[in-house]
Amino acid sequence: MPIVAFWSTEDSAQLCTTGTVAAVAMMLTIRGKYKTLITQTHFGDMTLENSFFNPDKKAKFDTSDTGIDALDRLLRSNKLTPENIPNYATPIMRNGMLELLYGTFKNDRDSYNRILETMPIIIDYANQFYDIVLVDLNKGLDSAEVNAILQKSDLIVFNLAQSRSILKNVMKDLNSLKILQEKTVIPVIGRYDRYSLFGEKNIARAYNYKKKLYTIPYNTKFFDAANQGAVDKFFIENANADVGTDRNGFFISKIAELTDAIIEVIKPKIIEK
Repeated sequence: MPIVAFWSTEDSAQLCTTGTVAAVAMMLTIRGKYKTLITQTHFGDMTLENSFFNPDKKAKFDTSDTGIDALDRLLRSNKLTPENIPNYATPIMRNGMLELLYGTFKNDRDSYNRILETMPIIIDYANQFYDIVLVDLNKGLDSAEVNAILQKSDLIVFNLAQSRSILKNVMKDLNSLKILQEKTVIPVIGRYDRYSLFGEKNIARAYNYKKKLYTIPYNTKFFDAANQGAVDKFFIENANADVGTDRNGFFISKIAELTDAIIEVIKPKIIEK
């Protein structure tokens, strides 16, 4: 089954990589066809988790018995199987179609690095159980483990931003980096302002990029929802918002467009199940 990596060679909040993962995951769930797992590889960053579960409101739970940390222990004791991964994942939707595998809670670099070593293997196991696995990856090219996950991925959603300094680097990478030439890539401009001079057509023209650039519009209510652990609620409430008259509807339509493009790429791999 397919692994979709969300990644960029640059590290900036303007890329909106984590927001893109959360939004695509919810759109897949609304479509209701694919059992999806989302997870992340970051150190000391629970932005993805907090997009769905507000840590100030969520009851305390045993962090040692959930998520990546628990699966790492099972793997090292040769007890991990694809079938027991859901026991350590957290359901997001009641229909059971979307689950979250918490990233590591380790707060020291040595422990984190040991966890990161097993992440590619854990994702392999998850890939055998779920229809789709979405991974929010560390930015950059410095991690062998991140590179290993990129190599395993069936699709890379590559994040850009409407910033000249960021664009200069990421468009160069998009046109020349080996991993991005070897893999199927969908480029996405995060926090997109459609009224900016740096629109997708101008960016494509300036950097001689011939394929489609997708966009995630900046949407205040979506980002407010992410800050409150309510991304799922935002999508449920706005799933049928009017595209022409409602800015939330326009946002949802762009997420749907991106999600459709992702499904188009990975659908043959899902059918192989």
